[in-house]
Amino acid sequence: MVYSTELSMVNSSRFDLDVDKDVKENRVTPGQYLILKFNFAKVRRTRDLNKAAEELALNIIQSLEEFYGDYYPYFGVSLDQLISKEINQGSAINSLAELVGFVDYTLREIKNGGDTKHPLTNVKGIYLLADEYDAFSNQYMDPHYLQAWERSDAWLLVKDFWATVKSMVCLPYGIRRCFITGISPLSLADITSGFNISVNMSFKEGVAGLCGLSRADIEETLERICESKTDVEGHLARLTKYANGYHFCNYRKSEPVFNTDTSLEYLQASC
Repeated sequence: MVYSTELSMVNSSRFDLDVDKDVKENRVTPGQYLILKFNFAKVRRTRDLNKAAEELALNIIQSLEEFYGDYYPYFGVSLDQLISKEINQGSAINSLAELVGFVDYTLREIKNGGDTKHPLTNVKGIYLLADEYDAFSNQYMDPHYLQAWERSDAWLLVKDFWATVKSMVCLPYGIRRCFITGISPLSLADITSGFNISVNMSFKEGVAGLCGLSRADIEETLERICESKTDVEGHLARLTKYANGYHFCNYRKSEPVFNTDTSLEYLQASC
């Protein structure tokens, strides 16, 4: 996938990002969704499945609290009030449902009230981002002995989470879009009855470049930071040899991409 810790250090004022170009040319309208982010790789590991369920619930609640922290100024309510009223520390799933319901109600009130100057007037709902959705479940799923996993509170929590997400999609201003990344669709297959509305985009031609950097990306970056053309060619040759060739498309003519983490680490160390 494209996101890495190094990318957070890239300053968009120095680099012409494609999304910035799309916004300037009115092909993309920013600010249409409130972003609800989850990263299941952050769940603290434990061998005890019941304890693992508690850690997963804590991770979910922390993500909900971060959402409120990002957007509470637009809701006209203090952060403490939102968390105390909408977050149930004993139930991550109920807290998720409360959050989506609160956003849906708030946006309907704003739109029905006709306040065209409100900062949330043009917001369509929630965009849910789940990074490494299977990082947690892959730690405990044993294909040779699934009974322990499927009888655990952790499995029930994962299943309930995605079932709740699915149920919140039907709200007019609830969860309007989801983008999920992970190693494989195995975990989603395990909970398919709870979340059977997703589409696997992994090998679609239109998103083949999403999980890496193109040769043009690397070359343009090298031209900005290298002192000579010789340096550009040297670094490009090494990166092409060791970090290029990743192919995320069923079409043979699709351009291979460079591994993002490897490329950024190389650039930071060498340039």
